[in-house]
Amino acid sequence: MPHVSRHTPVRKVSDKIFELLVECVTTKGSTNERQTFFVDLLTPTERIMFSKRFAIIYMLAKGYSFDTIQDTLRVSPSTIARIWVAIQKGKYTDIVGRVQKHSKNKEDLNLFQWLSDIVPPMNMSKKQYAARMRRLGL
Repeated sequence: MPHVSRHTPVRKVSDKIFELLVECVTTKGSTNERQTFFVDLLTPTERIMFSKRFAIIYMLAKGYSFDTIQDTLRVSPSTIARIWVAIQKGKYTDIVGRVQKHSKNKEDLNLFQWLSDIVPPMNMSKKQYAARMRRLGL
């Protein structure tokens, strides 16, 4: 679980910081530049957490079962359920809407292949996982 400081900035300052972050992320630039931005900004753990959350939302919006999501992403059923409940309450509506515009196709298969390559198997050590990521160039 990531550590969040209990010393948060004033709401106005926090909102301005978030506004600047969104501007940096959404400004035009190449895919490589946006990817580099996230790699520089987020720790490896934060990237995995962020990516898995997005993938859970994506897979739920596409209608995949909890079991498929759990097996593919190596996440707990409670994590999937928490996000599913949030979707039912109207959270992530923009993400779900964007996902539902795309039909199940080759992109889905590529996503699952990529996920199975990048998500470490339960029995893989950190050292083995690091070697695998180097081989994949990630």
